Amino acid sequence: MSFDPSKSSFLILNKKKGFSSNGELNYLKRLLKIKKAGFCGTLDPLAQGVLVVAIEKATKLISLATDFDKVYSGKIRLGFTSDSLDLGTELVSSGTVPQNIDCAEIEKKFQGVISQIPPAYSALKIDGKRAYKLAREGKTPEMKARNVEIKSLEITQTGEDELSFLVKCSKGTYIRTLAGDIGTFLGCGAVLTELIRREVGPFKLENAVSIDELKENPENIEKALLSVPEFLSGSNSCEVDETGFNYLKNGNKIEELHLNLENGLNLIKFNDEVFLIVEKTEEKTSYFAFV
Repeated sequence: MSFDPSKSSFLILNKKKGFSSNGELNYLKRLLKIKKAGFCGTLDPLAQGVLVVAIEKATKLISLATDFDKVYSGKIRLGFTSDSLDLGTELVSSGTVPQNIDCAEIEKKFQGVISQIPPAYSALKIDGKRAYKLAREGKTPEMKARNVEIKSLEITQTGEDELSFLVKCSKGTYIRTLAGDIGTFLGCGAVLTELIRREVGPFKLENAVSIDELKENPENIEKALLSVPEFLSGSNSCEVDETGFNYLKNGNKIEELHLNLENGLNLIKFNDEVFLIVEKTEEKTSYFAFV
């Protein structure tokens, strides 16, 4: 397969541990001669796994790709805490690890809609500045609690002071915070020591390709590409005539055309080509230009 860097698509990159998401993306762009690309949800440098890269016009759909549920696996070390809730900052001994840990009790406690306070060492902006930059300056950014949903959680004790986990969660969930909250629940503290993102909606780790694999053989890219039509498959579609096409291109509201829009994604086509994507919910209608 010959990769066309000018063609709009999604690429499932297997981000390497120890590298930033921006660093991996920039290397990928140089390697494949891609002019325009962005990633759908960042991964911390200490994490690895699925980093969804949108190429060319697919960048207009990044917000859709970040809305998917995500699946992670990883490991938690008990008896320690750190400012970053992982190995990125100094570990501090924080308590005695319980001898009899009830994993089922942890699973029950943290499944469903839960409240989380994002870690200070995060990319969230506080008064226009990244929280992690404020934290590195010795400041204490005020992180506000928010609700996220843990769809499923499997906990296994794999050592005297170690838990392994597999979690499916909504967007916006911080696994470092989940690890820290589990440590608080057990009364001994905890830090995240390993994190692998395995799924972002339809983007799976088994289909991902690493930078090293691409350098070894460019043909390895084939398994990792998802075309925009494949990404949008299953969505409702509506065809408009030239009058409707020009009406919408001029920025007019789609409601006036009385199309058969359904809740969810709607592909608006002219001459059988998608030129506009509309997401309809009970609350609002959102537009994603794809011309």
